Amino acid sequence: MELTVILTAAATCALGGIFPWISAEAVLLGTALALPVGYLPALVLGCAGGQMVGKGVLYALMRWAPDRLPERARGVLRKVEGMARRREVLAGAVFSGASAGLPPFYVVTLAAGLARLPLLLFLVAGLLGSLVRYGTLMWGAGALGWGGAG
Repeated sequence: MELTVILTAAATCALGGIFPWISAEAVLLGTALALPVGYLPALVLGCAGGQMVGKGVLYALMRWAPDRLPERARGVLRKVEGMARRREVLAGAVFSGASAGLPPFYVVTLAAGLARLPLLLFLVAGLLGSLVRYGTLMWGAGALGWGGAG
């Protein structure tokens, strides 16, 4: 049962990676309430991985089909093109966006695809940042006594 719950949370986080109105953080914290403490590291990994699956879809869309994005989205991306020229800065922005939300991970994901940041670099920086973010949330929730059904 726990594996099904974790996989469902991961799939929901994947959708949240594409659709920003689905809060991966809320999925993570809500699911943590239903799982025994021993499963929380797997939940963090599953949600971070799911988030990166969703972001990978956005990255691919921007890298291989940017003309399919709405004009408003393309306009926002033109504003970040300067950052896109320096891969190390962009990789840092991916990590920062994934871990802290600044700059917004959604926009950074699109910029990374537009700049053709190497896919592996994008995925590693995003996954590490997501693990930091979700791990910190789980640590904070645990410190408050939330999560980990008995």
